[in-house]
Amino acid sequence: MSNPVIDILKVAADLCRFRRAPQDIAYSQSSFALLLVASTLFDIGVGAATGDAAGAFAHSLLSSALILALCWIALAIRHFDNRYVQTATALIACGLLISIVQLPVALLIQPLPAADAAKPLLAFQLLLRWAALGILVWQILVYAHIMRHAMESRFGVAVVLTTSWVVAYLALASVLFGAQG
Repeated sequence: MSNPVIDILKVAADLCRFRRAPQDIAYSQSSFALLLVASTLFDIGVGAATGDAAGAFAHSLLSSALILALCWIALAIRHFDNRYVQTATALIACGLLISIVQLPVALLIQPLPAADAAKPLLAFQLLLRWAALGILVWQILVYAHIMRHAMESRFGVAVVLTTSWVVAYLALASVLFGAQG
């Protein structure tokens, strides 16, 4: 007997390698909810490891709410509301897997130097920042891959869409959480 969440994570791993599409994920509202809780708990755990569990919870809720709402809007505009659960599950599952990959970089990059520090970054710190940027670009491309299939659109349109989600998150986090957002 297979575990539906494990099956979803296997498909998500293929999605992260651009080998599958969100429609390959089984439709399951309970698996979606379980993955959403798991993703939030993982974010809180990472926040606790980096010294900001409460902030991580708030950031996780904001990120999830924004991505899920914007995904729903994008699908509704294209009249593909029926694809929401599978698409949202794919986004959350892939986000969780990418967060796991991102964890070592997040742990090594801490503590971040103060913004007003005159001290230049060490080569290792600079390399970690480039790695973090590379992971962010990969995440945007994975989300674009998911949305391209879900909306039946061109990849470029999906890249612009998911990049705008990241910009919206960063702007909203900056307003809500200040400089640490």
